[in-house]
Amino acid sequence: MPYAIGIDVGGTHLRVALIDGGGKILNRRAEVVGEARDPAPFFARLAGSIRETAGEYLPKISGVGLGLPGICNGREKVIHQLPHFPAWRDVSVVDLLQKEFDCPIVFDNDANMAAVGEHWKGIAAHWPSFIMLTLGTGIGGGVFLNGKIWQGEEGFAGEVGHMVIDRNGPACICGQKGCWEVYAASQSVPKGTTAEKLSQEASAGDAQARLFWKNFGAALGVGILNLAHITGVEHFVIGGGIGKAFDHFIASAKNSIQKGAYPRLSEKIVVFPTALDGNAALLGCAASVLC
Repeated sequence: MPYAIGIDVGGTHLRVALIDGGGKILNRRAEVVGEARDPAPFFARLAGSIRETAGEYLPKISGVGLGLPGICNGREKVIHQLPHFPAWRDVSVVDLLQKEFDCPIVFDNDANMAAVGEHWKGIAAHWPSFIMLTLGTGIGGGVFLNGKIWQGEEGFAGEVGHMVIDRNGPACICGQKGCWEVYAASQSVPKGTTAEKLSQEASAGDAQARLFWKNFGAALGVGILNLAHITGVEHFVIGGGIGKAFDHFIASAKNSIQKGAYPRLSEKIVVFPTALDGNAALLGCAASVLC
């Protein structure tokens, strides 16, 4: 049985898992990323997490797969930019980890990895084309077309969170105004509360919480509609931490889609929650090594 290490690096949390060739997660650890985000100390810390997670399986692993929240260039083997890790510029991920582990190291954008995982073991297993949206600190996008990830000419494809939906809107961390993720990710959550708390309050009938999710869903639907118009893709999967509130925002999102889409297209666009309970990117990272 082959084994792999999957690593899902988010804007807030870091997750590491030991996964076998059948997609079974044998061990999994999660920790807060914290403030120390410069590449060298981050990867030194990550190497320790890999060893602890792999344990006695370390000599048996076939490789390490990483999902990173930014612009990944697999051809040049560098991370060009991570909006939530400002010190990262043209970082050679493979070189940093290859010093520690004598096995193949592969990496890609975290949402791309989530799409691969969803296609390997999730709801999208039989869809040749779909778009994976991960809602968390930002909005990640994995564009899966005709059986494989579309990365674009330089690895920039899928940076959907920075699609501008209101050029006069609030500032985004990327420097633009009115980015999609300002309205449909954690940046949209009012200070002093959390998406989890708003979900609980909405479930209890709180009017303000329900209004928040209605507006959240409306903005999410606008972005999905844009992506459907541009790509012709009809299947969408929602993951990420905020994706757990799916039931609170999906009706509003569908309403936005139906109002704006061509009638024939609106009938065909479908939006599903992930079937992998927060493990899609980890499984995709493992699949990138094992499959």
